[in-house]
Amino acid sequence: MEILNIGPLELLLILVLAVLMFGPQDIVNFAHKAGRWIYNLRKSELWQEIVGTTKEIQEFPQKIMKDAELEETMKEINALNRSMLNSDPLQKAPDSAISDPPPAQADPEEAEDEKKALQQHISD
Repeated sequence: MEILNIGPLELLLILVLAVLMFGPQDIVNFAHKAGRWIYNLRKSELWQEIVGTTKEIQEFPQKIMKDAELEETMKEINALNRSMLNSDPLQKAPDSAISDPPPAQADPEEAEDEKKALQQHISD
């Protein structure tokens, strides 16, 4: 798990460096001051404005779609896609479109000549 893009090993390294820099007694005071500073920052008006602006930016694409009435169009497109993916094209096609074309009428004389040529070739 990463918090602020800092992994567990990096966090451990930071803690060890903090203890070495401030000492075991001063690290408690430093942590208390840092916690108080973060608490005050989160409660500040500036932070609330930043969070509000971030939410507006995240919701902006949905607002544009709603204003342009694209939301309904997107729902219709998704419904059509689902119906096309779920339907079997062979079931909806007419039987005449699926059946094989009728065999071509062969000339009886040509068929007889081919038959004789094949028999002669086999006998040779």
